[in-house]
Amino acid sequence: MSSLDEWNKRWYEQKKETIGQKVKEFVRPPPPLKGQIISATYKIATQINKLDYNLSKLEAYDKQLFEKTVNALVEGDKSKAGMYANEVAEVRKMAKVLMTVRFALERVKLRLDTTLIFGDVNADLAPAIIALKSVAGYLKGMMPDVFTELMGVDEELQMALMQYSSGSVPMLENEFVTEEAQKILKDASLVAEQKMKQEFPEIPSAESIPTSTNNLNSATAGSGK
Repeated sequence: MSSLDEWNKRWYEQKKETIGQKVKEFVRPPPPLKGQIISATYKIATQINKLDYNLSKLEAYDKQLFEKTVNALVEGDKSKAGMYANEVAEVRKMAKVLMTVRFALERVKLRLDTTLIFGDVNADLAPAIIALKSVAGYLKGMMPDVFTELMGVDEELQMALMQYSSGSVPMLENEFVTEEAQKILKDASLVAEQKMKQEFPEIPSAESIPTSTNNLNSATAGSGK
């Protein structure tokens, strides 16, 4: 059998297993490796859509708070402006986390798509698994439903990698895999920071906005001349 035929067999079919494994698979047979990866990409895309929806809600809420902050500054109410500004800061912290996770998932999905095209499981799938587990942790308290779904996907991918490795435990903690996973997270964080600057305008300082009191004083002074 040629090396290409062997690779195709490992990609599309299940390997020979023990009697115990066959009994387990009879109850719940695992899909072929390619099918598991396709399923994972679909589930990740679904979670990205959920994140996009929540990000749009946060952006709308941030816009309202931003306008209230500016209006309070115009009215000269620094106390109220500070209160709104603190709320804006909290909303933006949440938005940055969701945005970072969103772009990280996009890159994980890209790795899986690359695996499907080129079949380089060890180079692309293993780093995706490590990165996926890391980013999912950020959502544990914020979006528990998405966290649970992503952890399930991560488990499926680990099973897929183990299946590809002939049942042996895959080496996920080697230097190359760790560096590639960190690269995924770093790139996502940089993109998220840039996107935050574009989508969320900087809150102006009290000195940069003329207050209604100052405008009134200016008008009074002008009329007295």
